[in-house]
Amino acid sequence: MRLLAGLATLVASATPANSAIFHQDDRQYVSSGQGSPYSPIGVVTRGVLIYSFATGFLVDDCHVLTSQVILGYGSSPLGKRVSFQTAPRTQQSTLTKGTVVAAGGIVRNRTAEEQYQRGGHNWMLVRLDRCLGARLGHVTLKTGPFSPYEFGGLKSAGYPEHRRRSNGLTVDPSCRITGSRGTVWTNDCATVKGDAGDPIFRVATSSGKPQLEVYAMQSAGFTPAKAIPLIAGYENQAVPMALIAKQIEPYLSLTKQSGGDGVAAPLAGNALPQIGGSPDGALDGVVLGSGLAASNDRPNSESRAD
Repeated sequence: MRLLAGLATLVASATPANSAIFHQDDRQYVSSGQGSPYSPIGVVTRGVLIYSFATGFLVDDCHVLTSQVILGYGSSPLGKRVSFQTAPRTQQSTLTKGTVVAAGGIVRNRTAEEQYQRGGHNWMLVRLDRCLGARLGHVTLKTGPFSPYEFGGLKSAGYPEHRRRSNGLTVDPSCRITGSRGTVWTNDCATVKGDAGDPIFRVATSSGKPQLEVYAMQSAGFTPAKAIPLIAGYENQAVPMALIAKQIEPYLSLTKQSGGDGVAAPLAGNALPQIGGSPDGALDGVVLGSGLAASNDRPNSESRAD
């Protein structure tokens, strides 16, 4: 009964909170400056004195994918302005503003089951004023079909709270996708406040250079204050790229080069801002396609990782 009461308390929580680091805390600092495979990853910020932030990553020359939760609930995020900064608090830092041009359309979830079914809506696409991808590179989105070996050696990366950004990007060097339920993938990648939007990826080689292949984006987690063992039903949750890639495709690569960093070209008439239509159906065995077990029989509760 005490366990059930604890779960109910977490479900009812409506305030951002720290989330889970499973097993031991083996997070590492790595450089994300120009020339690093991690250079497409940065911080998306909304507000100045009172602000919220999440991880974001370049998906082409001019666009950043991130978590919609930093803009809150209720009003449409479309047209809102945010900032994107790479390699923050280092000599290689780059800062530009951008406009939200597409979003999944998240709503507040009241139960764990709603979180599973609606969690796949927690994303937004930001069109940068100054295109950085030609100089810093961008990730590749992996949408399947998948082979089981692809899910070995996954990592996640971001700029969580209480970690020194001047020391570099924080990477969880080894984590797993543990299954799928509804519109989310469950995982044991380290996720604390500020880690919403963290890419879950593997490092591959493209044209002789290392490049990040992103499979999912972290969206939600749980609230223990210290590293804990992985417990079924308490995994963190991520949005698979298979739910997002087709929805953002019309916006990508509309770039006009101007000197070193490009300038985003005007949106085409058939690529007007819109709220995305992430499906609310089950993805078990469809998106993963890798033999990973689904987690439909696991109890759960939810707290945001923003």
